[in-house]
Amino acid sequence: MTTLMEHFERSALISLEKQDKLELLLGEHVYEMDLDAGKIRFNDNLELPFQVLGTESDNTLVWLWAWADEQTEEIPAELLQASRRLREWGLREQLREFASPALDLGRIDGHILSMIAVEVCEASCYFRDAYEGGSAFVLISDKRVDNQPSFDLSRLSRRFLDLVSRYDLNHRNVLSSYLRSKSLSPVETSTVISCELDSGESLYAEFDESGRLVVLNGEPIPRG
Repeated sequence: MTTLMEHFERSALISLEKQDKLELLLGEHVYEMDLDAGKIRFNDNLELPFQVLGTESDNTLVWLWAWADEQTEEIPAELLQASRRLREWGLREQLREFASPALDLGRIDGHILSMIAVEVCEASCYFRDAYEGGSAFVLISDKRVDNQPSFDLSRLSRRFLDLVSRYDLNHRNVLSSYLRSKSLSPVETSTVISCELDSGESLYAEFDESGRLVVLNGEPIPRG
Protein backbone atom coordinates (compact mmCIF):
# COMPACT_ATOMS: atom_id res chain seq x y z
CA MET A 1 0.00 0.00 0.00
CA THR A 2 1.42 3.38 -1.05
CA THR A 3 1.46 6.05 1.65
CA LEU A 4 0.31 9.63 1.24
CA MET A 5 3.89 10.94 1.36
CA GLU A 6 4.97 8.48 -1.33
CA HIS A 7 2.19 9.79 -3.55
CA PHE A 8 3.30 13.32 -2.69
CA GLU A 9 6.91 12.60 -3.61
CA ARG A 10 5.80 11.19 -6.96
CA SER A 11 3.51 14.12 -7.74
CA ALA A 12 5.12 17.18 -6.16
CA LEU A 13 7.63 18.42 -8.73
CA ILE A 14 5.61 17.63 -11.84
CA SER A 15 2.67 19.40 -10.20
CA LEU A 16 4.86 22.39 -9.35
CA GLU A 17 5.92 22.57 -12.98
CA LYS A 18 2.23 22.95 -13.80
CA GLN A 19 1.94 25.73 -11.20
CA ASP A 20 4.88 27.42 -12.86
CA LYS A 21 3.12 27.19 -16.22
CA LEU A 22 0.06 28.89 -14.72
CA GLU A 23 2.27 31.72 -13.44
CA LEU A 24 3.84 32.12 -16.88
CA LEU A 25 0.40 32.36 -18.47
CA LEU A 26 -1.01 34.83 -15.94
CA GLY A 27 1.87 37.15 -15.10
CA GLU A 28 0.75 40.01 -12.87
CA HIS A 29 -2.98 39.53 -12.37
CA VAL A 30 -6.17 40.12 -10.49
CA TYR A 31 -8.94 37.55 -10.51
CA GLU A 32 -12.60 36.92 -9.78
CA MET A 33 -14.19 33.57 -8.95
CA ASP A 34 -17.54 32.89 -10.63
CA LEU A 35 -18.97 29.88 -8.81
CA ASP A 36 -22.14 29.75 -10.86
CA ALA A 37 -20.20 29.63 -14.13
CA GLY A 38 -17.40 27.48 -12.71
CA LYS A 39 -14.75 29.84 -14.07
CA ILE A 40 -12.01 32.12 -12.76
CA ARG A 41 -11.65 35.41 -14.63
CA PHE A 42 -8.12 36.82 -14.71
CA ASN A 43 -7.48 40.46 -15.67
CA ASP A 44 -10.92 40.58 -17.35
CA ASN A 45 -9.53 38.88 -20.47
CA LEU A 46 -8.90 35.24 -19.52
CA GLU A 47 -11.37 32.68 -18.18
CA LEU A 48 -10.27 29.27 -16.90
CA PRO A 49 -12.69 26.51 -15.81
CA PHE A 50 -12.31 24.95 -12.39
CA GLN A 51 -13.42 22.13 -10.11
CA VAL A 52 -13.71 22.70 -6.35
CA LEU A 53 -11.43 20.50 -4.22
CA GLY A 54 -11.92 21.76 -0.67
CA THR A 55 -11.27 24.50 1.84
CA GLU A 56 -8.84 25.38 4.63
CA SER A 57 -10.21 27.16 7.69
CA ASP A 58 -7.93 29.58 9.53
CA ASN A 59 -10.28 29.39 12.53
CA THR A 60 -10.67 25.62 13.02
CA LEU A 61 -7.39 24.67 11.29
CA VAL A 62 -9.26 21.99 9.35
CA TRP A 63 -9.29 20.96 5.69
CA LEU A 64 -12.77 20.08 4.45
CA TRP A 65 -13.28 18.23 1.18
CA ALA A 66 -15.84 19.82 -1.13
CA TRP A 67 -17.80 16.56 -1.38
CA ALA A 68 -18.30 16.64 2.41
CA ASP A 69 -19.02 20.37 2.86
CA GLU A 70 -22.40 21.05 4.50
CA GLN A 71 -22.68 24.04 2.18
CA THR A 72 -22.24 21.83 -0.90
CA GLU A 73 -25.70 22.77 -2.13
CA GLU A 74 -24.21 26.20 -2.88
CA ILE A 75 -21.74 24.59 -5.28
CA PRO A 76 -23.08 23.35 -8.64
CA ALA A 77 -22.88 19.54 -8.79
CA GLU A 78 -20.72 19.62 -11.92
CA LEU A 79 -18.00 21.42 -9.96
CA LEU A 80 -17.76 18.56 -7.43
CA GLN A 81 -16.82 15.84 -9.90
CA ALA A 82 -13.09 16.03 -9.16
CA SER A 83 -13.46 15.95 -5.36
CA ARG A 84 -15.81 12.96 -5.61
CA ARG A 85 -13.43 11.20 -7.96
CA LEU A 86 -10.63 11.77 -5.46
CA ARG A 87 -12.73 10.32 -2.66
CA GLU A 88 -13.30 7.16 -4.70
CA TRP A 89 -9.58 7.02 -5.49
CA GLY A 90 -8.74 7.45 -1.80
CA LEU A 91 -11.03 4.57 -0.87
CA ARG A 92 -9.40 2.31 -3.47
CA GLU A 93 -5.89 3.30 -2.41
CA GLN A 94 -6.79 3.10 1.30
CA LEU A 95 -5.68 6.69 1.81
CA ARG A 96 -7.58 8.08 4.76
CA GLU A 97 -6.65 11.63 3.83
CA PHE A 98 -8.67 11.44 0.60
CA ALA A 99 -11.55 9.39 2.00
CA SER A 100 -12.17 11.29 5.26
CA PRO A 101 -14.35 14.40 5.07
CA ALA A 102 -12.10 16.59 7.23
CA LEU A 103 -8.38 16.67 8.11
CA ASP A 104 -6.27 18.40 10.75
CA LEU A 105 -4.09 21.08 9.11
CA GLY A 106 -1.45 20.39 11.73
CA ARG A 107 -0.22 17.40 9.73
CA ILE A 108 -1.21 18.19 6.16
CA ASP A 109 -2.26 21.18 4.05
CA GLY A 110 -4.23 22.04 0.96
CA HIS A 111 -1.10 22.37 -1.17
CA ILE A 112 -0.06 18.75 -0.55
CA LEU A 113 -3.55 17.47 -1.28
CA SER A 114 -3.87 19.66 -4.37
CA MET A 115 -0.51 18.64 -5.81
CA ILE A 116 -1.53 14.99 -5.57
CA ALA A 117 -4.99 15.80 -6.92
CA VAL A 118 -3.54 17.50 -10.00
CA GLU A 119 -1.81 14.29 -11.01
CA VAL A 120 -4.63 11.89 -10.07
CA CYS A 121 -7.16 13.96 -12.04
CA GLU A 122 -4.69 14.82 -14.84
CA ALA A 123 -5.48 18.50 -14.39
CA SER A 124 -3.46 21.45 -15.67
CA CYS A 125 -2.78 22.95 -12.22
CA TYR A 126 -4.48 24.07 -9.03
CA PHE A 127 -5.34 27.50 -7.68
CA ARG A 128 -5.70 28.82 -4.13
CA ASP A 129 -8.41 31.40 -3.56
CA ALA A 130 -7.67 33.15 -0.26
CA TYR A 131 -10.49 34.90 1.58
CA GLU A 132 -11.13 36.17 5.10
CA GLY A 133 -11.03 33.17 7.43
CA GLY A 134 -9.54 30.65 5.04
CA SER A 135 -8.85 29.49 1.48
CA ALA A 136 -10.52 27.45 -1.23
CA PHE A 137 -8.48 25.17 -3.49
CA VAL A 138 -9.64 24.40 -7.03
CA LEU A 139 -8.37 22.38 -9.99
CA ILE A 140 -7.95 24.02 -13.40
CA SER A 141 -7.86 22.14 -16.71
CA ASP A 142 -7.05 24.19 -19.80
CA LYS A 143 -4.73 23.76 -22.79
CA ARG A 144 -3.55 27.35 -22.48
CA VAL A 145 -1.85 26.35 -19.23
CA ASP A 146 -0.57 23.04 -20.62
CA ASN A 147 1.03 24.77 -23.62
CA GLN A 148 3.35 26.96 -21.55
CA PRO A 149 7.07 26.02 -21.51
CA SER A 150 8.32 23.23 -19.26
CA PHE A 151 10.91 23.89 -16.57
CA ASP A 152 14.28 25.26 -17.56
CA LEU A 153 17.16 24.72 -15.14
CA SER A 154 16.60 27.94 -13.18
CA ARG A 155 12.86 27.44 -12.68
CA LEU A 156 13.27 23.76 -11.79
CA SER A 157 16.00 24.53 -9.26
CA ARG A 158 13.97 27.30 -7.62
CA ARG A 159 10.83 25.18 -7.27
CA PHE A 160 12.74 22.11 -6.09
CA LEU A 161 14.67 24.00 -3.41
CA ASP A 162 11.52 25.73 -2.18
CA LEU A 163 9.68 22.40 -1.99
CA VAL A 164 12.34 20.59 0.03
CA SER A 165 12.66 23.56 2.40
CA ARG A 166 8.93 23.39 3.19
CA TYR A 167 8.22 19.67 3.50
CA ASP A 168 9.85 16.65 5.11
CA LEU A 169 10.22 14.21 2.21
CA ASN A 170 12.82 12.17 0.34
CA HIS A 171 14.50 14.70 -1.95
CA ARG A 172 15.96 12.07 -4.25
CA ASN A 173 12.60 10.36 -4.79
CA VAL A 174 11.03 13.72 -5.67
CA LEU A 175 13.59 14.58 -8.35
CA SER A 176 13.84 11.06 -9.76
CA SER A 177 10.05 10.81 -10.04
CA TYR A 178 9.85 14.10 -11.92
CA LEU A 179 12.61 13.24 -14.38
CA ARG A 180 11.17 9.81 -15.11
CA SER A 181 7.64 11.17 -15.55
CA LYS A 182 9.08 13.56 -18.16
CA SER A 183 10.96 10.67 -19.89
CA LEU A 184 14.23 12.57 -19.49
CA SER A 185 16.30 9.38 -18.98
CA PRO A 186 18.25 10.43 -15.87
CA VAL A 187 21.61 8.80 -15.16
CA GLU A 188 21.62 7.64 -11.55
CA THR A 189 24.33 6.34 -9.22
CA SER A 190 24.10 5.67 -5.49
CA THR A 191 24.61 9.38 -4.73
CA VAL A 192 24.08 11.35 -7.97
CA ILE A 193 21.32 12.08 -10.47
CA SER A 194 22.12 13.88 -13.71
CA CYS A 195 20.30 14.46 -16.98
CA GLU A 196 19.64 16.90 -19.81
CA LEU A 197 16.42 18.90 -19.49
CA ASP A 198 14.05 19.77 -22.33
CA SER A 199 15.75 23.18 -22.36
CA GLY A 200 19.06 21.51 -23.29
CA GLU A 201 20.61 22.45 -19.94
CA SER A 202 22.35 19.90 -17.73
CA LEU A 203 21.03 19.09 -14.27
CA TYR A 204 23.32 17.65 -11.59
CA ALA A 205 22.23 16.72 -8.08
CA GLU A 206 24.06 14.96 -5.23
CA PHE A 207 22.32 13.29 -2.27
CA ASP A 208 23.38 11.82 1.04
CA GLU A 209 22.61 8.26 2.16
CA SER A 210 19.15 9.28 3.39
CA GLY A 211 18.18 10.81 0.05
CA ARG A 212 18.63 14.40 1.21
CA LEU A 213 19.87 16.92 -1.35
CA VAL A 214 23.40 18.16 -0.61
CA VAL A 215 24.55 19.70 -3.92
CA LEU A 216 22.49 21.10 -6.81
CA ASN A 217 24.23 22.22 -9.99
CA GLY A 218 27.53 22.65 -8.15
CA GLU A 219 26.04 24.67 -5.28
CA PRO A 220 26.10 23.14 -1.76
CA ILE A 221 22.71 23.10 -0.05
CA PRO A 222 22.71 24.53 3.49
CA ARG A 223 21.46 22.20 6.17
CA GLY A 224 18.15 23.38 7.62
